[in-house]
Amino acid sequence: MRYLILSDIHANLEGLEKCLEAAKEKYDKVICLGDLVGYGPDPNAVIIRVREIAQVIIRGNHDKACCGLSDAAEFNPLAKIGTDWTRAQLTPEHNEFLRNLPVGP
Repeated sequence: MRYLILSDIHANLEGLEKCLEAAKEKYDKVICLGDLVGYGPDPNAVIIRVREIAQVIIRGNHDKACCGLSDAAEFNPLAKIGTDWTRAQLTPEHNEFLRNLPVGP
């Protein structure tokens, strides 16, 4: 069994697609270790894409903050701005999806 492990995508759809292209489908399962959103311009599109390909997805600290489960108080000022922007962009469905992801270590 070959696994493709993804993490810290941070709403960078272009970067995610480049990683998938580089992997050339030489994997059996995809596991995402969190931080689908935060910082980048495409939070909803990244969530859609990761849901299409990943068999396991774990909620990261940026996912937790962006869906409102934490206040991002420990984030640096730029990350806090990104969190606030992402919160405003997320669809209600994607916000709920992030809220319901299992928690990582």
